[in-house]
Amino acid sequence: MNERIKRFQRAIWIVLAVCVGVGILMSVVDSLGFLLVIGPVDSTAIWSLDILIFLLALLVWGAGATAAFTKGWKRVAALVFVLLLEGVFLLTVLFFGFFFSTSPDYIPIYTPAGEVGLVVREEKWLAKVWGGFYLPAAPCLFRQTGITYEARDIWPFAQGCYELEWMEDQAVIHYDTGAGAWETRAVPLS
Repeated sequence: MNERIKRFQRAIWIVLAVCVGVGILMSVVDSLGFLLVIGPVDSTAIWSLDILIFLLALLVWGAGATAAFTKGWKRVAALVFVLLLEGVFLLTVLFFGFFFSTSPDYIPIYTPAGEVGLVVREEKWLAKVWGGFYLPAAPCLFRQTGITYEARDIWPFAQGCYELEWMEDQAVIHYDTGAGAWETRAVPLS
Protein backbone atom coordinates (compact mmCIF):
# COMPACT_ATOMS: atom_id res chain seq x y z
CA MET A 1 0.00 0.00 0.00
CA ASN A 2 1.20 3.49 -0.79
CA GLU A 3 2.86 5.41 2.07
CA ARG A 4 0.53 8.41 1.55
CA ILE A 5 -2.52 6.18 1.95
CA LYS A 6 -1.08 4.73 5.18
CA ARG A 7 -0.48 8.23 6.60
CA PHE A 8 -3.98 9.31 5.54
CA GLN A 9 -5.52 6.28 7.25
CA ARG A 10 -3.42 6.82 10.38
CA ALA A 11 -4.54 10.46 10.58
CA ILE A 12 -8.20 9.45 10.21
CA TRP A 13 -7.82 6.78 12.91
CA ILE A 14 -6.23 9.33 15.27
CA VAL A 15 -9.07 11.82 14.70
CA LEU A 16 -11.68 9.09 15.26
CA ALA A 17 -9.89 7.91 18.43
CA VAL A 18 -9.76 11.46 19.83
CA CYS A 19 -13.48 11.90 19.09
CA VAL A 20 -14.29 8.64 20.87
CA GLY A 21 -12.10 9.71 23.83
CA VAL A 22 -13.88 13.06 24.09
CA GLY A 23 -17.23 11.25 23.88
CA ILE A 24 -16.25 8.91 26.71
CA LEU A 25 -15.02 11.83 28.84
CA MET A 26 -18.25 13.76 28.27
CA SER A 27 -20.30 10.63 29.09
CA VAL A 28 -18.47 10.26 32.41
CA VAL A 29 -18.97 13.95 33.28
CA ASP A 30 -22.69 13.75 32.40
CA SER A 31 -23.25 10.47 34.24
CA LEU A 32 -21.74 11.94 37.42
CA GLY A 33 -24.37 14.71 37.29
CA PHE A 34 -22.08 17.55 36.27
CA LEU A 35 -22.20 20.11 33.49
CA LEU A 36 -18.93 21.23 31.92
CA VAL A 37 -18.84 24.91 30.91
CA ILE A 38 -15.75 26.58 29.48
CA GLY A 39 -16.56 30.21 28.70
CA PRO A 40 -19.51 30.22 26.30
CA VAL A 41 -19.01 26.52 25.43
CA ASP A 42 -20.90 23.90 27.42
CA SER A 43 -21.27 20.11 27.38
CA THR A 44 -23.95 20.23 24.69
CA ALA A 45 -21.76 22.24 22.33
CA ILE A 46 -18.79 19.95 23.00
CA TRP A 47 -20.95 16.88 22.26
CA SER A 48 -22.25 18.47 19.03
CA LEU A 49 -18.79 19.46 17.83
CA ASP A 50 -17.40 16.03 18.71
CA ILE A 51 -20.11 14.26 16.70
CA LEU A 52 -19.67 16.68 13.79
CA ILE A 53 -15.89 16.09 13.66
CA PHE A 54 -16.46 12.32 13.89
CA LEU A 55 -18.93 12.41 10.98
CA LEU A 56 -16.65 14.69 8.96
CA ALA A 57 -13.71 12.30 9.49
CA LEU A 58 -15.86 9.40 8.33
CA LEU A 59 -16.92 11.37 5.25
CA VAL A 60 -13.30 12.26 4.42
CA TRP A 61 -12.34 8.64 4.92
CA GLY A 62 -15.08 7.57 2.49
CA ALA A 63 -13.90 10.06 -0.13
CA GLY A 64 -10.31 8.91 0.36
CA ALA A 65 -11.30 5.27 -0.06
CA THR A 66 -13.19 6.14 -3.22
CA ALA A 67 -10.13 7.93 -4.61
CA ALA A 68 -7.77 5.12 -3.59
CA PHE A 69 -9.72 2.25 -5.10
CA THR A 70 -10.86 3.70 -8.43
CA LYS A 71 -8.90 4.76 -11.50
CA GLY A 72 -9.36 7.04 -14.49
CA TRP A 73 -12.70 8.56 -15.34
CA LYS A 74 -14.45 6.25 -12.85
CA ARG A 75 -12.48 7.96 -10.07
CA VAL A 76 -13.69 11.41 -11.14
CA ALA A 77 -17.30 10.28 -11.46
CA ALA A 78 -17.22 8.40 -8.15
CA LEU A 79 -15.58 11.32 -6.33
CA VAL A 80 -18.09 13.83 -7.70
CA PHE A 81 -20.96 11.56 -6.65
CA VAL A 82 -19.52 10.82 -3.19
CA LEU A 83 -18.63 14.47 -2.50
CA LEU A 84 -22.09 15.61 -3.61
CA LEU A 85 -23.75 13.04 -1.35
CA GLU A 86 -21.49 13.94 1.57
CA GLY A 87 -22.09 17.66 1.05
CA VAL A 88 -25.87 17.22 1.11
CA PHE A 89 -25.61 15.06 4.23
CA LEU A 90 -23.33 17.53 6.01
CA LEU A 91 -25.48 20.54 5.10
CA THR A 92 -28.58 18.72 6.36
CA VAL A 93 -26.90 17.91 9.68
CA LEU A 94 -25.68 21.52 10.05
CA PHE A 95 -29.08 22.97 9.15
CA PHE A 96 -30.94 20.92 11.74
CA GLY A 97 -28.18 21.47 14.30
CA PHE A 98 -28.44 25.26 13.97
CA PHE A 99 -32.23 25.29 13.62
CA PHE A 100 -32.79 23.39 16.86
CA SER A 101 -29.98 25.08 18.79
CA THR A 102 -31.29 26.40 22.11
CA SER A 103 -28.42 28.85 22.78
CA PRO A 104 -28.08 28.29 26.53
CA ASP A 105 -27.05 31.21 28.74
CA TYR A 106 -25.55 30.80 32.20
CA ILE A 107 -26.59 33.40 34.73
CA PRO A 108 -24.82 33.48 38.12
CA ILE A 109 -26.91 34.16 41.21
CA TYR A 110 -24.88 35.61 44.07
CA THR A 111 -25.24 34.86 47.77
CA PRO A 112 -25.53 37.72 50.29
CA ALA A 113 -21.77 37.27 50.87
CA GLY A 114 -21.11 38.07 47.20
CA GLU A 115 -20.13 34.56 46.10
CA VAL A 116 -21.77 32.62 43.27
CA GLY A 117 -24.30 30.43 45.07
CA LEU A 118 -26.27 29.18 42.08
CA VAL A 119 -25.97 29.17 38.33
CA VAL A 120 -29.10 29.22 36.18
CA ARG A 121 -29.02 27.65 32.74
CA GLU A 122 -31.52 29.45 30.53
CA GLU A 123 -32.37 27.91 27.15
CA LYS A 124 -34.76 29.28 24.57
CA TRP A 125 -36.37 28.15 21.36
CA LEU A 126 -39.08 30.14 19.65
CA ALA A 127 -41.19 31.67 22.48
CA LYS A 128 -40.47 29.03 25.12
CA VAL A 129 -37.79 29.40 27.79
CA TRP A 130 -36.68 26.65 30.15
CA GLY A 131 -33.71 25.68 32.21
CA GLY A 132 -32.33 24.36 35.42
CA PHE A 133 -30.42 25.33 38.52
CA TYR A 134 -26.82 24.26 39.13
CA LEU A 135 -24.41 24.50 42.04
CA PRO A 136 -20.81 25.55 41.34
CA ALA A 137 -18.53 22.53 41.90
CA ALA A 138 -15.23 23.64 40.33
CA PRO A 139 -14.06 26.46 38.05
CA CYS A 140 -15.59 24.79 34.95
CA LEU A 141 -18.00 22.27 36.50
CA PHE A 142 -21.54 22.76 37.74
CA ARG A 143 -23.43 20.10 39.69
CA GLN A 144 -27.04 19.44 38.66
CA THR A 145 -29.73 19.99 41.29
CA GLY A 146 -32.56 18.41 39.32
CA ILE A 147 -34.75 21.50 39.78
CA THR A 148 -36.05 22.95 36.50
CA TYR A 149 -38.32 25.78 35.40
CA GLU A 150 -40.28 26.97 32.35
CA ALA A 151 -41.48 30.34 31.08
CA ARG A 152 -42.99 31.84 27.94
CA ASP A 153 -42.16 35.09 26.17
CA ILE A 154 -39.84 36.18 28.98
CA TRP A 155 -36.29 35.36 30.08
CA PRO A 156 -36.82 35.60 33.82
CA PHE A 157 -33.23 35.28 35.00
CA ALA A 158 -31.50 37.13 32.16
CA GLN A 159 -33.99 40.00 32.57
CA GLY A 160 -33.89 39.96 36.38
CA CYS A 161 -37.58 39.06 36.80
CA TYR A 162 -37.10 36.98 39.93
CA GLU A 163 -36.94 37.29 43.70
CA LEU A 164 -34.64 35.23 45.86
CA GLU A 165 -34.59 34.15 49.50
CA TRP A 166 -31.42 32.53 50.82
CA MET A 167 -31.98 30.04 53.62
CA GLU A 168 -29.50 27.83 55.43
CA ASP A 169 -30.02 24.72 53.30
CA GLN A 170 -31.93 26.01 50.27
CA ALA A 171 -32.63 28.96 48.04
CA VAL A 172 -36.26 29.83 47.38
CA ILE A 173 -36.72 31.48 44.00
CA HIS A 174 -39.88 33.23 42.80
CA TYR A 175 -39.79 33.96 39.07
CA ASP A 176 -42.06 35.40 36.39
CA THR A 177 -43.29 32.71 33.96
CA GLY A 178 -44.68 35.25 31.50
CA ALA A 179 -48.06 37.01 31.33
CA GLY A 180 -47.68 38.08 34.96
CA ALA A 181 -47.84 34.59 36.50
CA TRP A 182 -45.20 33.76 39.11
CA GLU A 183 -43.94 30.36 40.26
CA THR A 184 -41.66 29.25 43.07
CA ARG A 185 -38.79 26.77 43.12
CA ALA A 186 -36.84 25.62 46.19
CA VAL A 187 -33.27 24.68 45.25
CA PRO A 188 -31.28 22.63 47.77
CA LEU A 189 -27.82 24.03 48.42
CA SER A 190 -26.15 20.81 49.53
